[in-house]
Amino acid sequence: MLELHLTVLVDDYSGMTRLLAEHGLSIHVKAVYDNGETYRLLFDTGQTGEVLLRNAQGLKILLEDIDAVVLSHRHYDHAGGLPQILDKIKAKPLVAHPDVVKPSYSSREGFMRFNLALTSTQWEKIITSLEPVLTRKPLELAPDIWFLGEIPRTSDNSYATRGFYTQEAGEVVPDKLLDDTGIAIKLQDTAIVIAGCSHSGIANIARQAKQLTGAQQIAIIGGLHTGQATDQELETITRELASLNTTEVHAGHCTGLRGEIALHNQWKQSLHRIHSGYTAIFKLQEREK
Repeated sequence: MLELHLTVLVDDYSGMTRLLAEHGLSIHVKAVYDNGETYRLLFDTGQTGEVLLRNAQGLKILLEDIDAVVLSHRHYDHAGGLPQILDKIKAKPLVAHPDVVKPSYSSREGFMRFNLALTSTQWEKIITSLEPVLTRKPLELAPDIWFLGEIPRTSDNSYATRGFYTQEAGEVVPDKLLDDTGIAIKLQDTAIVIAGCSHSGIANIARQAKQLTGAQQIAIIGGLHTGQATDQELETITRELASLNTTEVHAGHCTGLRGEIALHNQWKQSLHRIHSGYTAIFKLQEREK
């Protein structure tokens, strides 16, 4: 791979741009290969679809050129925009974990539905327009680009699943959010990890990416879900990420101020706050921002 362009289409923060923001995340991925070929994917779709469409237009990103859509998990702020973009993206793979269709609830602001509450008609439209590829196993989407599949929970991730529930066998039970996953892209000796909300634990996601790609170091972009982690949990998270040779972090969405402070204390100038319109460009032998 020659270079990689990552553009945040949706984030909670607009970054003093003329773009829109909403609680959610969507990242456009453009990989340019040595032979001149280009692969594009859309990672998550934000909450409403309106912000995604408006920002993509403002950034002159053509959603019609997308080769695949990847969902990090089933929560509304990551999958909610999907029905709104079907007219732009047709007959392309929709890659996700099989639990993406499972119900999800949150008790943080009163018991409420938290997943993409699709009607059977809406889901039928999605599977008619796109080609669902639901897998628990890692999947290579293009050369050096992997869907991470179900993430092994080696490190404690309870800080990222508190207050979430699902239904199993007619009972409401704590939701382990096994569908939470990410993308790994290898560029030389670095694995660039794209995380949606990191309910699996960002250290677990980074470890899976490193093992899958064989990379020596890690760069992370996305939501880390550390906003409600305790000081001790934040210390553990940063220590584990450092032990995986994480060299830079581009954090936003659900990371939270306290999480950002802990990350800044560890990575200093290599911690970046993402926003709608934020772009990171990774090239052979160099990194531009």
